Amino acid sequence: MENKNLKQKFADNLKRIRKSRKMTQEQLAENVGVDFRYISLLENAKNFPSCDLIEKLATVMNVNVSEFFIFEDQITRDDLENRLKNLLPFLDEEKLKLLIKIAKDMTFLN
Repeated sequence: MENKNLKQKFADNLKRIRKSRKMTQEQLAENVGVDFRYISLLENAKNFPSCDLIEKLATVMNVNVSEFFIFEDQITRDDLENRLKNLLPFLDEEKLKLLIKIAKDMTFLN
């Protein structure tokens, strides 16, 4: 993500968060009160949302507004732990067990 501008970085984060919530553009648009085509414009960095819409997006997707402005080259361990914590409610039992197995396997790699 090094050479991308703010609009593109925001777009990438919006899309990543929406997909992690298993939401379609249509569902997200309906929940925040905009046309689904506008969500597409945001995710393709063709437009940038107002502060009010950013707050609505965060509320609907149950994330802190700052999640939209955390860029891969600036992620701290706390950010990573918060991302993981925010994703847990969206995992079914089978996926949660798989995540635990992967984490356990990774601790033995060191």
